[in-house]
Amino acid sequence: MRRKIKNKTNNDMKNESLNKCYEIILNYNCNAKCLFCSQGSFDKSLNASFSDIAKNIYSAYKKGYRRLGFTGGEPLLRPDIIKIISLAKSIGFSFIRIQTNGIKLVDKKFADQLVDAGLTVCKFSFLSDEAKVHDKLLGVKGAWKKAMLGLKNLKEHKIRVGTNILINKYNFDRLPEIIYFFLEKGISNFVMIYPMYIGSMRENHLKLGVSLYKAKKYFISAIKLMEKSGLSDEILFLNVPPCFLKGHESLSIGLENFNTLVTDPSGIKTDLDENADKAKLRFPLCRTCIFKEKCSGIDKNYVDIWGLPKFSSPDKKKKISSFGKKVFFSDNERC
Repeated sequence: MRRKIKNKTNNDMKNESLNKCYEIILNYNCNAKCLFCSQGSFDKSLNASFSDIAKNIYSAYKKGYRRLGFTGGEPLLRPDIIKIISLAKSIGFSFIRIQTNGIKLVDKKFADQLVDAGLTVCKFSFLSDEAKVHDKLLGVKGAWKKAMLGLKNLKEHKIRVGTNILINKYNFDRLPEIIYFFLEKGISNFVMIYPMYIGSMRENHLKLGVSLYKAKKYFISAIKLMEKSGLSDEILFLNVPPCFLKGHESLSIGLENFNTLVTDPSGIKTDLDENADKAKLRFPLCRTCIFKEKCSGIDKNYVDIWGLPKFSSPDKKKKISSFGKKVFFSDNERC
């Protein structure tokens, strides 16, 4: 059964138009060798041409998209990345985000050029507050130090920064400590990503994997830290069903529409809302869940590895709101 997408009012459609995100995968080649890479078997020589990228950017703006994201592979490896960002800005995009491991941002001149070209948001992929752990998972010695210097370079500009943190055996029980470390470094937006067991992550699941059941109490601890920091709405969880976020179910990404279209280097387009249920499973208990019309279920590959998940259906929705004095300021990044 597919999740039910709610009927939209005129206001919904207006707001949706302003928040629609167009994501372009620029390339598959990378300067890291992540042990968890979901693109492990992809053709690393496949790169979108500049002309195709330009057509997609023009088309996206014409169709009402106002948020633009670039990812890879490692998008900063493209020699024309400055040109691509400049084009997006000239067309009219005022929200331009890039997803990166941050290694190339150690070059301050390059970081400055990205911002000058029009970059407004940078989403890093920090895996730990410890260089040794981060470098091991990325497969590149010195990666953490370079990315941290890159973060410093970008923070000199008025640019929003956030980080994705992939949940694994080396960091799941230290999430609050890791988040606090990066809060102090100026990052205020966090997406906790539970891995899909495909590609290299599937191959290395015994070395890296941790079950949702084992990790869930640390999810809650991380949320409570963000609440105390006055940033309760600046942490989200991807690939984590709401039943593993008791009392904080609304922080599960996917309960509302993604409003995101992704184009890969070969030109194939994927609407995230239309594909949310693919490779997902539901269980008898899901039929009584208050999120049954919104939640897509759990990854089939997760069940292959960990067996049937241990969970209970949420009793009720609980509104999440910030409380207390804001200790850190938000970058409010959403795309």
